Amino acid sequence: MYVGIDHGTSGMKVAAYDGEGRPRFLGKAPRPEVARKGLLRALPEPAAEALREAECVCLNYGMGDALTEFTPLEEAEEIGVGFGLRDTGGAGPEFGAGRRMIEDLLRLDVEAYLAPGLHRDTPGLDRAFRVFSHVGSGEKLGTARMALELSEGEDLVVCDASSNTVSVVVKGGRVIGGIDACLGAPGVLQGPLDLEAIRAVDAGECSANEAFSRGGVVKVADCVDESVSDAVDAFRERCGREWKEALARLVAWEVAGLGAVYGCDEAWIGGGLAEDEDFVSALRGLLSKTFNVVGVLPPEPASRGLALIAAEIASGAREVLGVRISRR
Repeated sequence: MYVGIDHGTSGMKVAAYDGEGRPRFLGKAPRPEVARKGLLRALPEPAAEALREAECVCLNYGMGDALTEFTPLEEAEEIGVGFGLRDTGGAGPEFGAGRRMIEDLLRLDVEAYLAPGLHRDTPGLDRAFRVFSHVGSGEKLGTARMALELSEGEDLVVCDASSNTVSVVVKGGRVIGGIDACLGAPGVLQGPLDLEAIRAVDAGECSANEAFSRGGVVKVADCVDESVSDAVDAFRERCGREWKEALARLVAWEVAGLGAVYGCDEAWIGGGLAEDEDFVSALRGLLSKTFNVVGVLPPEPASRGLALIAAEIASGAREVLGVRISRR
């Protein structure tokens, strides 16, 4: 059994792959609950059982911005300020769940690898993206891997649209860059700092992280719940088509721009908003002007893709998506 764990904004999501067919999503645990109870107790039993039986686990933790390759969990402890983080601060709320997850996995004594983030020091990144310190966290490698599993080719833009929006560029089956949540299109909750937000930060009214955490459509759409765990569901259920089409236009701007510049034939859309018919319909219509294929990923594609990567690590692969695998 090969397991992928997506340490995401709304919780820890777990998928498993047995080497046949496609990976299965097994369940999710909210981050505050993981911090309080521990990973195995917070997860549904099928997900916890898969972790106990796993031959290999691949997971992301935080920004992963001190890692440049898939790294064994125990070897990553001394990298950066700990487990592949360049710093403990970041973009988005902190609960302590990530560290609790890692402690539980180390106690389980299973083979586990941390997925690196995509950042300025990532080998193979296109020079244009090195302008930015960070272009995507490690779970985006999982999303990209799941998209490649379903795609017809190897030149794609893979977009995760949910609490925030992040897009990754894949050329020749290798990840060469991306646009992080604090750089491009907003999501439901989080988004880039605009002039109003910069003024608020300079005036001491909020931190930059707080401004980012409320930089999505939540700041203008009164139909959105500000709770991290409920925001996307509330947007899908309570916001009208006009808001969904507006957000689709912003996401299309990011995805189509990357596709046009890097000559990608396919766009793949994942994340919580990929389950909303109005949003997907609007986005498909816009992206079909640029791409020959516009596909929708299954729910929780990051954890599914990380499970596929875990299987490749266990099989002895030297790299995945152009990113090296560190071997003991």
